[in-house]
Amino acid sequence: MNRLIPIHAGHFSCDGGALFSVIPKPLWSKVYPADENNVTRLTMRCLLVDQGERKILIEAGVGNHYPEKVRQNNGHEETDALPKSLAALGYAAGDITDVLFTHLHWDHCNGAVLNEDGRLRLLFPNATHWCSKRQWEHFPKASVREQAAFFPDILNFLKSEGNMQLVENEGELFPGVSIRFFDGHTPGQLIPLIESEGRTYVYTSDLIPTKAHIPVVWLASYDLYPVTAMEEKEAFLKEVAEKNYILFFEHDYYTQCASLEWTDKGPKLKETFTF
Repeated sequence: MNRLIPIHAGHFSCDGGALFSVIPKPLWSKVYPADENNVTRLTMRCLLVDQGERKILIEAGVGNHYPEKVRQNNGHEETDALPKSLAALGYAAGDITDVLFTHLHWDHCNGAVLNEDGRLRLLFPNATHWCSKRQWEHFPKASVREQAAFFPDILNFLKSEGNMQLVENEGELFPGVSIRFFDGHTPGQLIPLIESEGRTYVYTSDLIPTKAHIPVVWLASYDLYPVTAMEEKEAFLKEVAEKNYILFFEHDYYTQCASLEWTDKGPKLKETFTF
């Protein structure tokens, strides 16, 4: 049985225009607030899948690799939130057997590595780390638009020291945990679907960053291929509605989970809730 436990890895900030791309502020600000500087609040919500002997952590946040100015500019102050959150729930870093990265952007995987006065160390020394092969092959040749999201020193350290496994095929990766690939945000984004207590939970990552991004055309400007992202999202959300999946949001500061229905106008939020 999969026991699902949300794990806090810190908060960060984002410009509202970047978060909602071409959607006008009078529209998006009604459903996702911003401050007087147009800054929105986001979170890094990891998910622990406790299977008993196997403990799978999905995502790892940003970690402690950045100077103070970078942290201030990104609204990121909690450099040790992930290990503290695990400890508060009775887990040690050494308990984690697997760390699953949806993709390799800094806010999803850098926290799996500690920076101790310039020396790198694995936060989860007993874990196998996982990402898609396509994403791994993509990051070294990413365009200048995306390059700043990747930290090659950290990623190469994870590959050499963290037993990084590259996933090539969709399907079941662990018992009750299957994965799907989506390419609109970044090539090879890996989205986990987890079975628990008779329901299917979708860890939405940057496919659907917040509940405000449920409408098909509401994308973030960080998506490399917007048309692909819309097509992928529309097809998948039809499946979500048809099969009554639960969406688990990684970045929504205000909402943890949601269900939806499909209408003549597309996907519609049905209800929101927390575990």
